[in-house]
Amino acid sequence: MNWLDTQTKELLQKVPDEPLAPSKTAEFALILLRKGQDRQRLVNAIIEINKCSKPTATILVEKSTPVTINPDLTEDEAIWGQFELICCDAISVFLRSEVVAQNDQSYLWPLFKRVLESREFKPATVSITEVPNTESGRQFVSQFLAGSQTMPVTLSVPFKKARIMEHWAARVGVQLRLDSIPSE
Repeated sequence: MNWLDTQTKELLQKVPDEPLAPSKTAEFALILLRKGQDRQRLVNAIIEINKCSKPTATILVEKSTPVTINPDLTEDEAIWGQFELICCDAISVFLRSEVVAQNDQSYLWPLFKRVLESREFKPATVSITEVPNTESGRQFVSQFLAGSQTMPVTLSVPFKKARIMEHWAARVGVQLRLDSIPSE
C-alpha cells in the first residue's frame, strides 16, 4: 500500500500541486522540530529516512530540537520523511538546503516557532472503534498506531496526523472519528 499517494502528499503539503516537475536533485533539508513520545519509533523512522545505523539514528534523536535529520534529500524523499515522522507524532519541516545553510538561528527559529504554533500541529482527538482484519488494516495499525492496539482506542495526535489517518481510514475501512479539531 502506498501511503504517499497524491492525496496524502496534498495533506502533508497543504498547497496546490505546482505544474512544474519536482526537483530530481537532493536539495531539501528535513528538520525535526518536536519529538513524539515513542523514542524507539522515532529512531526507526530516522533509520528508514536516512538509511543509517541504529547508533547514528539514536544520536540524532538524542540531540535537542530543532535538529536536521537529513540536509540532502529530494523533494519526494523530504515529503516521505515528513510523513514517517508525523506518523510517530514528531513534527518536522523541510526547507531548501541552501536556506538552512545560509541562515542562522535568528532567522530560522521564528519560522520554526510559527510552524509549531500552527493549527496543523495542535492536538486533535481521534477515536478508532474498529480496524478490519485485513492486510490493509494491519498496515494502518503498524503505520499510525505503532503496532498492536486494543480497540476501541482514543488518541491525541497532531491535527496533521489526524487528517492523514482520516483519509486512510476511509480507504482501508477503519472506523475512525475525529472527536476534536483545533481551531485557528
